[in-house]
Amino acid sequence: MQKTIQSTMKKLYEWCQSLATDAKAKWALAGISFIESSFFPVPPDVILAPMVLADKSRAWFYAFICTLASVLGAILGYIIGRYLFELIGTPILETYSAQSAFEKFTRFYTDWGFWIVIISAISFVPFKVATIASGVVAMEPIGFLAACIIGRAIRFYGVTAALMVNIRLWLFQPLRRGIMISLGSLGVLAAVFGFEYLIGLAPCPLCLNQRIAFYLAVPLGLLAALTGSKKPSLSTISFMILTLIFLANSAYGGYHAGIEWGYWHGPASCAVNAMEVTNIEELILSLENGAPPSCSEAPWRLFGLSLAGYNMLASLGLALLAGFPILYRRKETI
Repeated sequence: MQKTIQSTMKKLYEWCQSLATDAKAKWALAGISFIESSFFPVPPDVILAPMVLADKSRAWFYAFICTLASVLGAILGYIIGRYLFELIGTPILETYSAQSAFEKFTRFYTDWGFWIVIISAISFVPFKVATIASGVVAMEPIGFLAACIIGRAIRFYGVTAALMVNIRLWLFQPLRRGIMISLGSLGVLAAVFGFEYLIGLAPCPLCLNQRIAFYLAVPLGLLAALTGSKKPSLSTISFMILTLIFLANSAYGGYHAGIEWGYWHGPASCAVNAMEVTNIEELILSLENGAPPSCSEAPWRLFGLSLAGYNMLASLGLALLAGFPILYRRKETI
């Protein structure tokens, strides 16, 4: 049975890839994008990627088609979940053995709502599960539509942008690489501030310490970018410093994740209610602000990783980006 399913999926992928070279490829792209959001197993990226590579002059148009059709398909998935779940939704989930993913989504929705739909729309988890589940939990339609538009646009325009980029150009030229590091650091900071102020996840002391690397990386990345042509030695030194900063921060994130998993104990300052009070003023202040969260408890996880785990991966990626040409001893030119 398993071999039959794998064989069927392989044939579907091959069929979808063949559509990319068809004379009516854009209609095939729209059709696959539409049905993938509600019941079809193959993601439209399989068609989008070869179409973009074959005709980059129309790449953004293809991304638009993909996004629009996928959002329209998501509306169908929502309708299935809201009004036709027993008749159509349940058989779809059973066909793809997605019942457990469906149950996880409904649990996540209770806590995250709008944001979990965006995450599902961006990631490579089956989007149909999110659209059907959103209908089942009766998510507010306008919020659902907005989340789908944002998430799917990020997904398909991001894939298109990645295919359009000359990787060697971005990796080995200081100007572009430095800007990427600064923007990446700003993106991480925006994400953690979003978790703190929009979702309400208060940072622990170790979380706050891990932000320092990104604060430093924003100006350092710009310095490395702007000095690449006139002062290449200063640019190289800046990239070396960035590499060391991010490697250290990645290790720090791994250390924090290990505390959360119980592999080792954290510092005393991370314990719940570890705030020291020496006078009545500090007592009043502590009661008003509350004690800092414990570093040993992860308030949020996605795919098994906490924010500390994602910081470890993000920092490692930025360290590789900063140090890549240094590691390979390639000459950098603007």
